[in-house]
Amino acid sequence: MSRHTENKEEILKIYGSIDLINQRIDNIEDNHLKHLQKSIDRIQWIITAIGLGVLGQVLVLVTKHL
Repeated sequence: MSRHTENKEEILKIYGSIDLINQRIDNIEDNHLKHLQKSIDRIQWIITAIGLGVLGQVLVLVTKHL
């Protein structure tokens, strides 16, 4: 084989490796993003529950003083 053909094959192998690495990075990012979204959803639920509890206490206070 000529040097040109060998270089071309090596470049194709490198591009193939880069594509595989990019796919793995995308999968890892998606997985982390799913976990982060789950954590954010849980935090929002907790904050909503606490907010409703505080609102309820405020309403109790207001109705007792009226």
